Amino acid sequence: MNDMSRRRFSFGPVIRFGVWVLAAGVCAATSPSVAKADSTEDFPIPHRIIETTCTAEQLLAAARDYEPVYYERYMIDMHNHPDDIQQATKDKIHWFLSLSPADRRDYSENMFYNGAEPLWLAWPNNMKIFFNNKGVAAKETDYCASYPPADESVWDWAPNPSPNVPAPYPS
Repeated sequence: MNDMSRRRFSFGPVIRFGVWVLAAGVCAATSPSVAKADSTEDFPIPHRIIETTCTAEQLLAAARDYEPVYYERYMIDMHNHPDDIQQATKDKIHWFLSLSPADRRDYSENMFYNGAEPLWLAWPNNMKIFFNNKGVAAKETDYCASYPPADESVWDWAPNPSPNVPAPYPS
């Protein structure tokens, strides 16, 4: 017999390691802990939005002028929803901005634990222009104070007609 036929592979270390991994997984899955939102300064709602004194209309006006692509996409998406959803979106952001910064932070930390609200089910991106973390909120809050606080025309958006550019959505 050669040396290879006498040498046996031992499963002992492999089995011990597998049992250890399984036990660690069971311990991690069953250990008692309280689920808490991982609310950092900018997630899920940016700190600048939580602290702003601007109105929704001022924030939208700043987005329109400093982040026009995001503003246009949001408005197209908004106007593709029924009027009651559009009004509920306006009401929600007005309500949110009427809260104190502490109450806004509390809402931010608990928004995923309060269950799915009907507006979110109807339009998951209803607050995207306000709660976006990709610099949109930063630019909105940097420039919003220079706009009138009650200019409702920012909600009534339509694409600029141009003979060289097709409409972004069918009329």
